[in-house]
This record gives sequence, structure tokens and C-alpha cells, in this order.
Amino acid sequence: MKTTKPYRYSFTNRFESGGLKTRILMMNQARSDEAWWRYALLWVATVLVMMACQNWEKTDEPVVTSRRGFPLVNPTRVLVDQIETGAAWGRLLTYHQKKSQGRSESVLEYGEPFIVGLKNEVLTLGEPYKEQTLIYINGKETSAALLAKLNVDYIEEFFVLHQFDGIDNPDPKPYRILIQISEKAIDRLPGRSQFVALLEASAISDHPLGISHTYSMNNVLEATFFGYKDVFVKRLKNQHLKVQDEFMNDITVYINGIPVDTKEVETVHVREVDKLYTSERPYTKWLRTEKRESRYLLFIKTAPKRAQRDSSYYVFSPFYSGDF
Repeated sequence: MKTTKPYRYSFTNRFESGGLKTRILMMNQARSDEAWWRYALLWVATVLVMMACQNWEKTDEPVVTSRRGFPLVNPTRVLVDQIETGAAWGRLLTYHQKKSQGRSESVLEYGEPFIVGLKNEVLTLGEPYKEQTLIYINGKETSAALLAKLNVDYIEEFFVLHQFDGIDNPDPKPYRILIQISEKAIDRLPGRSQFVALLEASAISDHPLGISHTYSMNNVLEATFFGYKDVFVKRLKNQHLKVQDEFMNDITVYINGIPVDTKEVETVHVREVDKLYTSERPYTKWLRTEKRESRYLLFIKTAPKRAQRDSSYYVFSPFYSGDF
């Protein structure tokens, strides 16, 4: 009788695969340590890559340098550089010349407070700052009295420095004025007239860059009771408002968005005020300009029903003594 061998179906017997047999043989072989150097090399390469990345980050960090914005060509600039290199000093006013495309031009930078002004061609130091300021001319300390003897036309460079607030061991005189004087009068270079105008405005106004205030009705009651100047108005005996005399000739008045004459303010009862806005314009609007605008602005927004006697409405202010 003829016997036949059973047929082996490859899809039913995974051990027919040559690849699987090879892996089984490898697993049964004794472990060899000949390839350890490959893993060591991979570890060294990883460490080197990490170190390279750290070095790249460090070299990419910005380097902070001190830039004064001008070469140190005179004693005043040298002293400015020395002070600013010290503890926490910044500039409030900077005026100097620089070369640009072969010609000189003025550099003027400023910010509040303005501690020095120019009145009748004489430099004056603000009263609150007289005991807090040191003055240097051509790099040498001098007295404040000498400011009055300086002619503005001979001021070549001008710096005002202030020590920052809130530092440890602050200087008892936190302001510095540094002036470089020329032997001859300075030409009226572009930008110099703006520098002179700024000094003039500083002698006239406490806020030459402009300032604004907003008042509610109760704020107006308080401000007029104490006679604050920033409110621009005062209260009459009949509890109506009136523009203060010192602002009368240089102010623009709006009531409910409509421009009116200053006399119209006297028709507004203090209790009618909903909001009152006051503003002093920047000096560039009212000093040394061809198209001069008024220095002051007054906006009054009213709520007429408030002036009517109504028991349901009360004025919660100790500064109001009129009838309800």
C-alpha cells in the first residue's frame, strides 16, 4: 500500500520561515561583549552634542554695553559718563550737538520733572529743587547763583540727571545739572530754538508737556471749596461756577461739547455738573508757534435735572453748603 507524506501548509506552520529560525538560533547562542565599544561611542557622541548645544546658547546671549550716544570730547561729557556709570542715575534732559551727514544737528531729549527754566534770558532753578541739586559748569562744581550769570546763547551742551527713587543709600542731592559753556555764542542751529523754548516753558509752567484732570460733581465741590487751581473754576455765592481770573484770557471752554464764551460758565450750577475736564496743552501748542492755541481747555458736561429741587437726590459731600 502506497503511503503519502502529509502536505505541510506554510501558512499553518510559522516555523517554516527562515528569518524566524535565524532569530531563534541567535537567541540560543552565547552572549558576546565584542560590540560594547559601539554603545560607548554612541554615549560619547550624545554628550558632545549636548555640550555643543550649551555653548551655542551661551554665545548667542546679547552682550549689554553702555552707550552714551556721544564721544567724550569735553569735561561735561566725561562727568556725565562717570555719574551714569555709578549707582542708578538717569537723564531728565539732554541737549548736545552731533554730526550727521557732515553737518551738525541738535539732540534734544527730555522728561518730567523740569527743574530748571529760562526767564528773562536768565536760568532759574525751581524752588523745590534748590537744596537737592548740584551744578557743574565745564566739569567743575559751582554755585546755583552762577546760573543767573549765564547767557543762554553760550550754552553749548546741557544735561540734567536724576538718581532713581527707591535705592539703598540715596544721595542727599539726587539732581545734577551739567553745562558746557562755549567761548563764543552758539549759532542758531536746527533744534536749538526748541531747546530754548522748552526752558522758557519750564519757567512758566509746572507741566510744560501738558496735563489733564477729570472731576465728578463731588470732586468739583471739594476742589472749589479748597480753591484748587487745577479745576480752573471757582464757586460763587449763588453756587454757580466761574472761570478763575488767571485762566480767563487764555482758555477755551466747551459746555456739553459746544464752544462757549467764558461768561457762559456762570450759568452752570455746581450741582448740575456731571463731569468736568480740564487740560493744559503742551508748550508746543502755545509757546513760540505761528498757529498758537489757547493754553488751557475746559470741558463741562451737565445733567440739568440735578439742579432741580428733588427730595430723592442728595449730595453726599461735606463741601457743599447750598440749598437742595
